[in-house]
Amino acid sequence: MRLSITSYGLLVLCLCFLIHSELAWMEDIFSARDSVTAEAEKARSYYELYENIWKDLVCFPVPESASHKEATVSYENSWMFERTYGGSYGHEGTDLMADIQKNGYYPVLSISDGVVENIGWLEKGGWRIGIRSTHDVYFYYAHLDSYAEDFQKGDVIQAGQIIGYMGDTGYGKTEGTRGKFDVHLH
Repeated sequence: MRLSITSYGLLVLCLCFLIHSELAWMEDIFSARDSVTAEAEKARSYYELYENIWKDLVCFPVPESASHKEATVSYENSWMFERTYGGSYGHEGTDLMADIQKNGYYPVLSISDGVVENIGWLEKGGWRIGIRSTHDVYFYYAHLDSYAEDFQKGDVIQAGQIIGYMGDTGYGKTEGTRGKFDVHLH
């Protein structure tokens, strides 16, 4: 069964609501104590980070196509799945997988306002751009086919602005390596 981007979005919102409820419950328990413990401080910092993420989110990173219904993406929760390029390690991300396997076909939008903090080639991530949001959250977009503009570090980005196009770059020491995996956005 295939779910639309909207369905995936609702699923993510439900999961986040559950996490939000659990974190609020944890904060209530920790705040009931007279003395502040290290665990309470850690929980509070995670809660603040979580809240900051939601303050920044404005749009989904891949827009739904009105003219091509087959141009969908699916969400793959690959957080901490094993990766073996350059050694064994946990994947620190989740992926949006393209149904149409064509480099540059899907535009990638910035999900928040922010500033370009990193841009360029990474051996594992390929062509990537990292945007620091107004609430100090770092959003990382990897495996891009190309950039929408000649972005530079320090450029101001608006939520919903096209920053690049989905691709299959990365997993290569040589800049521009392609084709080691399906077209997707990390």
